[in-house]
Amino acid sequence: MREECTSFAEKLTSLFSDLVLKTLTVQLLRDFEELDITVPQLQGLTSIAEKGHCTVGELAERLGVSHVAAVKLVERLLKRELVTRTQSETDHRQSLLRATEEGRRLVIAVRNERTQRLAVVLEKMSPEERLGLIRGLERFVQAASADVRTLDSICLSCQTLLPSDCRDWIPEDAVRETAELRGQPAGRGA
Repeated sequence: MREECTSFAEKLTSLFSDLVLKTLTVQLLRDFEELDITVPQLQGLTSIAEKGHCTVGELAERLGVSHVAAVKLVERLLKRELVTRTQSETDHRQSLLRATEEGRRLVIAVRNERTQRLAVVLEKMSPEERLGLIRGLERFVQAASADVRTLDSICLSCQTLLPSDCRDWIPEDAVRETAELRGQPAGRGA
């Protein structure tokens, strides 16, 4: 029985993520051709904007791509003036990437449009179904975030452009466990 449940859950999560990606991001970018940005470029730009700044290596790791692929992506973003590249003050061998004001505006505009499109879908559900979905997704994210590597790769903020280590709503015990694994003090401000 457990295997059947896990298999069904995998199928549902796969379908859910495909629907979210395709209807809330890919279709949005197609509808707004003037944005002239691909999904990988948007993911890279969003990652840079959320983090505040990062190296190409950090970006490659966050996106799960090779360093060469990240360099090519960054070159496209630089050409479009959506990011800037400056030399690191602490390590002159590294460059730091930052989103430009135009890049940040683009990320915010896409997020706002996705939010509006999501609202249209959610309106087709009853209030009880919406609440059940939100509670289920919150619990799923909390359970999945128990792995410190997951916490390092996603932002659990309210989706404003905050640093990706924002842990505003993770339960206090998860923050404590994560801090202990990192050898840091265990407070929300840690």
